[in-house]
Formats: sequence, structure tokens, C-alpha cells
Amino acid sequence: MKLIEKDGLELVTFDNLTATGMVKHGFTTRHGGVSTGCYASMNMGFSRGEERAPVAENYRILARALELDETAFVATQQTHTTNILKVGAADKGSGVTKDREYKDVDGLMTDEAGINLVIFGADCVPVFLLDPEHHAIGMAHCGWKGTANGMAKKIVERMTAEYSTDPQKLVAAIGPSIGKCCFQVDDPVVNLFRRQLYFADEVIFDDPSEEGKYKIDLWETNRRLLADCGVKNIEIAGLCTMCDTERFYSHRKMGERRGVMAGVMCLCE
Repeated sequence: MKLIEKDGLELVTFDNLTATGMVKHGFTTRHGGVSTGCYASMNMGFSRGEERAPVAENYRILARALELDETAFVATQQTHTTNILKVGAADKGSGVTKDREYKDVDGLMTDEAGINLVIFGADCVPVFLLDPEHHAIGMAHCGWKGTANGMAKKIVERMTAEYSTDPQKLVAAIGPSIGKCCFQVDDPVVNLFRRQLYFADEVIFDDPSEEGKYKIDLWETNRRLLADCGVKNIEIAGLCTMCDTERFYSHRKMGERRGVMAGVMCLCE
């Protein structure tokens, strides 16, 4: 993982994805955009309450920094599902420069070059996937519900079905999100993890600071879900969004009056 700066824009990038030379990618921080107030400064969300113009300019800034087509973004419409949408050239602009024709989508995938897949996060886990053999990519938004319901596993399975992806050849990255240090939960969340994941007790820990509370390691949970599919090449950013609200937006720490980060990935031509 590297924190890089391009023309004033700060991005998190992953060494394993960069090494392939097959994708342009990054995960935004709060730094480098034109948003102001509680959204300052690189808010990527049009639904946060900010006027449209600065958010649109932030996308143009991101496009210039990564040398992307600014009309080719395709963004999720996240509702904490495990729904995954296969997108193509006709979808370019969806959720950014034109209205979406879909809803309830927390994962995107494509095997077409020049399409900028976008997922959002402000504590939730972003997962990046590259199939270098079949020239395909996938991105998944894994909040605690999506994580418990196996979103990371489901997008690998969907890529396998659609693109004949061999999970052992995938290149995967887990981006900045809330860490085990900060992700405190209570019984309903713990019970969902235990119902859905056979290894739940390996990623759930008692929180000694408060009786009846627990901590869950979402990074390890998503790594385990990927590894159980056969994925071997997995890089974890290891950056907690709640610990570092100078660099990242955090829903838990900042509430609703904030911006949102974006993970973006595009297959090179």
C-alpha cells in the first residue's frame, strides 16, 4: 500500500494492483478536492447534501490525476446488499454524469477497458479485484451487513461464473475502513456474524472497555472470505478510517454531516 499525491490529490494505492500494469486505481482521502465545510474537501458523494457542482469537479480532479475518461465513471447505488451488477460501455456515466438505471447495487464488475468502476466508503470495507488472466475487474462495498452476508465471496463467485475467473489467480486489495480497534458492536451484529460465518468466533473479540460489547475485525473477515474462495494475492491497506478523520471521513465518528470516499478502478486499454 502507498499513499501518493498527484497534483494535490491524495490517494491510497495498492502495490499488488500497480505491479500488474493492467489497471488504474485508487481510494480517495479527504484531501485534494474543492468541497467545503463539513464536506471538505474531496467529497465523492452526490447524495450527502452538498451542491452538485463541487462533487462533479472532484470527479474531474480524480479523472485528471489517474488519466481516466471523466465521462466513463460507473457508480454503485449502495444499500448494504450483496447485489452485483455487470456493466459495459452503455453504462458509462451512471451515477456521476447521468442518472443510474439501477438501484440496490453494492458491487460492480466489467471485462471492458476504459470503464471506471466506483464504490463508496466512510468506514465500510472496499474490496478491489483484478483477474489478470481474463482481463476483468470487480469492486465490492462491504459494510458489516455485506461482510457478514459474504459479499466478498459472492463477487468472486460471480466473476468466476461470468468471466471464468480462477480465484487463485486473482489480485485482491482491501482498502481503508474501520478497523478492529474501533468497530465496537453489540449482540445483534455478533449474532448475525455467528449465523452466517463458520469462522465468526475467530474475528469477534470481547471489548474489555464496556460490558456486553464486542469488536469485530472486518479486514480479517473479508480476507478470510477471499482466501476461502482460493484467493492468495491479497493486500490489506491497514488504515482505520475512524482513527484518522483528518485523512478520512468516518460515519461512526462524524455522523451524517460529512463527505464520502470513493474507490475507483479501470482496466487499461
